[in-house]
Amino acid sequence: MELGLDGKIALVTAASQGIGSAIAHTLAREGATVAVSSRNPHAMAQAYQGSKGAMLPYAADLSDPADFASLVPHVVADQGRLDILVVNTPGPRIVPVLDVQDDDWEAAYKLLVRPAVKLAHDAAKQMVVQGGGTIVFITSTWVKQTMHGGVLSAMMRSSLSALCKQMALELAPHGVRVNQVMPGATGTSRMETILNSKTEKNNSSRDAELAKVVELIPMGRWAQAEEIADAVAFAVSPKAGFMTGVALQIDGGAIRSTL
Repeated sequence: MELGLDGKIALVTAASQGIGSAIAHTLAREGATVAVSSRNPHAMAQAYQGSKGAMLPYAADLSDPADFASLVPHVVADQGRLDILVVNTPGPRIVPVLDVQDDDWEAAYKLLVRPAVKLAHDAAKQMVVQGGGTIVFITSTWVKQTMHGGVLSAMMRSSLSALCKQMALELAPHGVRVNQVMPGATGTSRMETILNSKTEKNNSSRDAELAKVVELIPMGRWAQAEEIADAVAFAVSPKAGFMTGVALQIDGGAIRSTL
């Protein structure tokens, strides 16, 4: 399907690996010029070596306010506009509620919420000026269905879900759409970290812990990062032109609720 992304200017954050990298590659293949940011320039260079499409690397540490505050202005200064923003952020540590330390709350906020709010706000102002655009937050199915150890991710990403809804409401008259994509279990290094944590906690094997995860997914496997990226590409495209304030669950049917 032709998604109509030729000539669009996109920014994807935390894009040196995993879901962020897959999103950037997919948008570039669809014809967009994609600015990609990461705190690790070496990893970013490796991720996009030989890639198809226009990739523009920007070194930016999402835990550094000076870095993420300058990101949208830099892209707009270089490209003249910003049509698409994909707000992807690293995940916080996996920890049971009773083991959370006071510093963990602030660290998770600074990692997930603070940069996401600033990036989305800056992009929204630019998109209103230019007459339109689209923003997608990458959240998690933990927003809707919590799992053991996921308190930091669930809390912080839930705030982004609320922000998504509010921005969708207020920006729609300006031609700006705002949605979220909620990945379930996905085959990335982040998922490997979760499996390793469970292996240590339960004194089990990786395969045993993976089997427990897959057992909860009706489709019998976890997602590939490219499948998340395909959903994002649709959400930011003109094909989804009447879709805003929506949460797309990409989880193989793991969430059973009807709402």
